[in-house]
Amino acid sequence: MSWTIKKEEKYSLYTPLDLSEEALIDAFELLDSVDNKIVDCSKVSFTEPIKQIVLKIYEAAQKTKQSFIVVVGNKEALEDLEELFVVVPTISEAIDYIYMEELERNF
Repeated sequence: MSWTIKKEEKYSLYTPLDLSEEALIDAFELLDSVDNKIVDCSKVSFTEPIKQIVLKIYEAAQKTKQSFIVVVGNKEALEDLEELFVVVPTISEAIDYIYMEELERNF
């Protein structure tokens, strides 16, 4: 399992190729915190193990001063996850969030 990765100047957009829980956990474990990431989880069902691995990666990104934004597909997931890590409803909003964080880090 891996990702479709679209690299841009300020971030990389990751979209999972396999949505099964085991494959997603394996894929998340392969992520590093080297650059700003947007992860398109709009079709992912967030089980407790998936929440925990995403939280772990989010915290690692915070320590290295990198952005880690998760795109979720519905309002219920957004409300459930927003206290754990940064979630937004669309890729466009995730891109805006990355640029806002970049501005804040530069001040």
